[in-house]
Amino acid sequence: MYTLDNLASIEIQPRFDTIKHYNRQTSLSIGANLENFTTEEAQTKIKQVMENVHFPNGYDYSLRGGFERQDEDQSVMATNMLLAVAMIYIVMAALFESLLLPTAIITSILFSITGVFWALFITGTPMSVMAMIGILILMGIVVNNGIVLVDQINQMTPDLDKLSDTIREVCITRLRPVLMTVGTTVLGLVPLAMGETQIGGGGPPYSPMAIAIIGGLSFSTVTSLYLVPLCYQAFYRMRHRAAIRLGESNRLAQKLLPWTV
Repeated sequence: MYTLDNLASIEIQPRFDTIKHYNRQTSLSIGANLENFTTEEAQTKIKQVMENVHFPNGYDYSLRGGFERQDEDQSVMATNMLLAVAMIYIVMAALFESLLLPTAIITSILFSITGVFWALFITGTPMSVMAMIGILILMGIVVNNGIVLVDQINQMTPDLDKLSDTIREVCITRLRPVLMTVGTTVLGLVPLAMGETQIGGGGPPYSPMAIAIIGGLSFSTVTSLYLVPLCYQAFYRMRHRAAIRLGESNRLAQKLLPWTV
């Protein structure tokens, strides 16, 4: 009779209870409970450490779990922002019965997003889902000033020669109400931006959302009072020239084809 000792060398060694696979590759999951870090802060610190780690051939790492869900949420929010811009443009195009004039107002959204990135950079706040929610809210706020300016200019039906004077008069008239509205909104969000309130007590903080709104609203207000009227003036002159050329084309067609009249 032969025992197993006669056929092989027996040695007790530790082994894995289970072998997991991810994307058809053997994987090892490492998890941790981070009480003092948000998901964005933990992701940033992990990436900083892992960038200095040199893996052998065939080995790599990936962030999963909450990090993976966060990346998916950010991609969904980016799509939502594009849809929001499109819907705002459609509503304004129907309101002003023009495709050019809403473009002048949309520029205020672009400058507000620039202000968001500056505010996040200055405060050291990473881009997160809450900050992107703040951008969505911001889009609906910043267009109000542009809509009021453009609508009031249209109501005055300015002549092309007096267009600059009309725009200047409207901007001066609306300056104080715009600054008061922006000032009260920003001051109301300052406590939320400086606080550490979190969703459900342990979820994402509200501060990135407030910081995004404050930065975008402050920056867009300063720029929209100058750039929106300039864009409006350029598009108004463009539309006026297009109308003149269209009228000349119609008169020429009537001369060449009088039977079509």
